[in-house]
Amino acid sequence: MNKTIIKYLSLTLILFLFGCGDNSNKNESVEYPERTHSSEKSEIVLTKHQLEHINVQTEIVEKKEVDIPLVLRGKAALNEVMTAHITSRIKGRVEKVYAVISDRVKKGQPIVDLYSQDFIALQSEFVQAEERLKRMKASDADYSTAHSIYESARKKLEVVGLMESEIEQLADKHTPYTVISVRAPFDGTLISGEVRLGEFVDVGKEFFVLANLQNIWILADVFENDLPLIKEGITGNITSTVFPDEVYKGKLTRIYDIVEPASRTVKARFEVANHSGKLKPEMYVNVLVASKLGGSNPKIKSTALMKEKESSYVFVAVNDTTFQKRNVEPGRETKDYTEIIKGLNAGEKVVTKGTFYLKSELAKDTFAEDE
Repeated sequence: MNKTIIKYLSLTLILFLFGCGDNSNKNESVEYPERTHSSEKSEIVLTKHQLEHINVQTEIVEKKEVDIPLVLRGKAALNEVMTAHITSRIKGRVEKVYAVISDRVKKGQPIVDLYSQDFIALQSEFVQAEERLKRMKASDADYSTAHSIYESARKKLEVVGLMESEIEQLADKHTPYTVISVRAPFDGTLISGEVRLGEFVDVGKEFFVLANLQNIWILADVFENDLPLIKEGITGNITSTVFPDEVYKGKLTRIYDIVEPASRTVKARFEVANHSGKLKPEMYVNVLVASKLGGSNPKIKSTALMKEKESSYVFVAVNDTTFQKRNVEPGRETKDYTEIIKGLNAGEKVVTKGTFYLKSELAKDTFAEDE
């Protein structure tokens, strides 16, 4: 009985192992090879219908200088060269005041009259020196000394503010002036200061600050990255938010040497003719500068440049229907143009419109290949 069972079990085991062997062979015959992934697809071919639908536009890559519109923020400021402190050059008492703050004055116009004993004494010294010189001949031994005394006395009158015509009149008539006028050194507006009738003043007393507001400065902020785009001598169109329809021409006369740490900007000084008087100191303005992006690197429109993660690329038109994704290394980037340091050659065509459609089509093709 036991031998019969043993034989039966042995036969069953042999059949089982034989069956497993057949299944193994069958599995090997239908086994699929592991799929290998190709590199990312970089080329796409469009149909005529697709091209008409998306209106792909291309542009030839060129090594050229391009205009870069640059908008700078700034403020109107006093022209420091045309700003003066009007002060007293002699001790005296204020006898008359001709103007007050915000008055516009002309060059040579009296602003304040002073009565001064020192001024009377200076005139007397000059008259005596002039009379003495007139009595002498050039051949006299003391003529040189007398002439030096005369010139010194005359110079003192010039220093205190007496005009050339007034000195000549004093030399002719020998009649001293009772007051000396403090006059405007140039055309301008009295922007600060005060003076009171009857006030006693000393040398150096400030009456007013005079500024020529017909010629002002615009101090514009230039980000340090934009410094290569500007240079002294270029011009800009200046507008204010208060008078947006008024456009002023300004010339860049100075780029300052200091970078402001907080804003990372450098001041650029434009000189502007302000004949209308509408631009006021401290008024906010915009300066539009037509700068240039030059160099030997190719330039493309910024709309052609695509970015992903840490890389940049463009679509190069191989022919009318085939477009190739090309990694590039951009250089200087602006709103309108970008220079390409590496990856493109002059004469190639890049897509400037329709890039996002090409990107999506390329992504679909790549995804389909991976399925």
